[in-house]
Amino acid sequence: MNKLKLFLGSLILPLIFFRILVFLKDGQVSFLRNITGLSVHHYHYGIIFLTIAVILLIFNKITPLTIVLAGLGLGSTLDSFISSLFPSINRAEEIVNYNINLVPTLVLFMGIIFLVVIIQNKKN
Repeated sequence: MNKLKLFLGSLILPLIFFRILVFLKDGQVSFLRNITGLSVHHYHYGIIFLTIAVILLIFNKITPLTIVLAGLGLGSTLDSFISSLFPSINRAEEIVNYNINLVPTLVLFMGIIFLVVIIQNKKN
């Protein structure tokens, strides 16, 4: 499969998944937060995915797995990047903040996608 398509698909997937999940949960606190009390967000998962991808890239070669992990990690991190700039006190405020920052988040995603496509086209 084309590396660019695989990466962009993996990049966009977290945006779609987490936006739908937040909409469906309607402000409910996550299972992990209920049990541990930790405020774990999808950018934390994104950082973990990115870390794994980087380690694999350093010690191995580019594979579909590293491309997918990098895309999922970057997508998860970028999706909550802008809303994390505006700290929230409680979960309800957090959800409102996340939702109202959809357009700036989409602009950020489009900028990253544009940059990736330009870089990929210059290589070819």
